[in-house]
Amino acid sequence: MAVNKNFIVKRGLEVQDSAVINGILVASGLKYPSQDGTANDVIKTDGSGNLSLGKLQMNNLSDVDMQSLENGGLLIYDSASEKWIAGNDLVQQDINSDGGFY
Repeated sequence: MAVNKNFIVKRGLEVQDSAVINGILVASGLKYPSQDGTANDVIKTDGSGNLSLGKLQMNNLSDVDMQSLENGGLLIYDSASEKWIAGNDLVQQDINSDGGFY
């Protein structure tokens, strides 16, 4: 039986199987898209808590030597030089928990 009332969870909500949310989902201040994107879309943010689906865009790659990038290689952003570099392996670089390198 469905009940049409608002309720507040004060100590946490645990779902053991699955949950279906019809409408807009806002979790930890992030507003999730209500529609699916197309193949190969990524989740993007506008910096104000609104998430959307779209294509990944990388700008200013004119200084990257794409000829040296091997199949399966990596584009790595070097924050010191503020440029993208081609990398074909992770020699002496580790990936930390947020996906960045240190």
